[in-house]
Amino acid sequence: MKTIEEALKEVERIVQENKHSNDLVYFQYHRERFRKMAETVCSKLPKGSAVLDIGSHYLHSSILLSLLGYRVDCMDVTEFCTLPFIQERAAAYGLKQIEENNLEKLTSLSEGENKYDLILFAEIFEHITFNPIGFWQRIHSLIKQHGSIYISTPNSLTIYAIIKTLYKVITLKGIGLDVSAIFPTVTYGHHWKEYSASEIKTYFNILNNGFQVSITKFNYKPKESTGTLKSSIRNGLLQLGNSIPYFREALEVWVTVDKSQPFNVNIPQY
Repeated sequence: MKTIEEALKEVERIVQENKHSNDLVYFQYHRERFRKMAETVCSKLPKGSAVLDIGSHYLHSSILLSLLGYRVDCMDVTEFCTLPFIQERAAAYGLKQIEENNLEKLTSLSEGENKYDLILFAEIFEHITFNPIGFWQRIHSLIKQHGSIYISTPNSLTIYAIIKTLYKVITLKGIGLDVSAIFPTVTYGHHWKEYSASEIKTYFNILNNGFQVSITKFNYKPKESTGTLKSSIRNGLLQLGNSIPYFREALEVWVTVDKSQPFNVNIPQY
């Protein structure tokens, strides 16, 4: 069985040999997040457990967990699942690909219950644009009793985000996603809603009392620099925030599921 460092190096080798620019940039940017995820999963979940990676993207996390001894199914939209190099990776590492273009309905997994020990939902939470009740009800069915959900997502309460929001309000520019960020990003790429730790706890408490949530704040991103004053200010504020645990840039969420508890809310009707 490989160590986490050995598994990371193998994923890195696969990415470098592929020479797909987006694939390489994404891996390098998120490398330390992958390490953090692997460390947490290995500390909590026995090897051989069944994992569903929702939003598997370039299969970095899926391959990493497979190399560490987990049985992994990977789910993403058709645009990713049908990329030839993604299909080759899935076949090479024995990953079952699941195409899903409507997370709200999860029709690709409309049958079956108690299938997975862990649902991996890394860097997807902030992209949801639909009412999520039906999605979480289906996840609740798919996961085994006392199974877990792993979420990583940006922390909305970073010092940089707070100051940026205050600046936009004071200058009457607006609140939320910058208009200029809407157009250059692919359909599934926008961060429509980022959460604070307290919001995530409230979110799952509203859904079901059987969702037991623990959250760790961490940082992993390499410095981004364009050589401009704006870039330097951003890096300085992020560095300051990451030195204070409460304002660290990312949230790692571990949700343990007690399936004996019913949902508190129903899907709203038109």
